[in-house]
Amino acid sequence: MSPLPLITLGIALVLLSGCAAQMSGSAPSAPPVVATERVVLRPVAQSGLPAAGYTVTDEDAVRVDCGSTSSNTRPSPVAVDDNILNCSPSSAYAVACWQDPQPSHVVCYRDPWKKELVRMPNGGGFPVAMAPAQPHPLGLLLSDGDHCLIRSGGVWNDLVGHPGWYGTYSCPGDEAIWAESEDGIDRSSPRWTVQVAPISGVGPLDTRVIVTAYFIGTENG
Repeated sequence: MSPLPLITLGIALVLLSGCAAQMSGSAPSAPPVVATERVVLRPVAQSGLPAAGYTVTDEDAVRVDCGSTSSNTRPSPVAVDDNILNCSPSSAYAVACWQDPQPSHVVCYRDPWKKELVRMPNGGGFPVAMAPAQPHPLGLLLSDGDHCLIRSGGVWNDLVGHPGWYGTYSCPGDEAIWAESEDGIDRSSPRWTVQVAPISGVGPLDTRVIVTAYFIGTENG
């Protein structure tokens, strides 16, 4: 008898045993959820001077008002440390400001993707302010690569089909992050998400993942 049928039978048995092993094995596990990275930037020291690597540009065209020592205290919504203020008007985009060593001036930080500060004259005081219990990020890096910056007041459109919703962050391409409450960030899982739609308020909502959230603090020293 030729040995060929025995060889063929042996190969078939090996293949069948391999398939059985694969079928009896456990299913591949799902990849782990990558949590949103939370970064605290500290562009200004307690002295009011820029931290290493940051530059300051003077902007004298706009005089801001950071409140008074007796009332109207406005802590920065993006701060994790005390005594960082949100100053008006909203057009100055002075959402995170520190007392500058120069009298009647403040130094403010606007963009977490730049190491640039601005120094502006302050027509009010600079009262002591406690950081919020749950700060909102100054900037968000989304899963599609967009950089979104927190809203600083002003009048925005309503979101069609969602009464009561409002814009909280502006994003490239005339888009915005919309919220039903607070800042619109869903923190219910380690990977935070937001709802994005056109800043015009006309268009569908799209869920985006937040890759990195940038908060602001003060450098020690």
